Amino acid sequence: MNLYTIDELQQKIRLLDEKIENAQSQVSFNGRSVSYQVAELTKQRDRYQQMLDEQLAQSGQRAKKHRIKYARFI
Repeated sequence: MNLYTIDELQQKIRLLDEKIENAQSQVSFNGRSVSYQVAELTKQRDRYQQMLDEQLAQSGQRAKKHRIKYARFI
């Protein structure tokens, strides 16, 4: 039993990609909070991506391995 359908997971991943991109482009006086937010969103995105890959493997569909690399704030 899956929590989300393949389409729902793909939509959630797209939304998280947009949030991550927007968070990285923010000019913030507190760089640490933006960095933390990006790290948390990236972790959540990775969990959804793993769930999507597992569902695609179970259904016999090919998983796309394209992954956007994100800059890390230090």
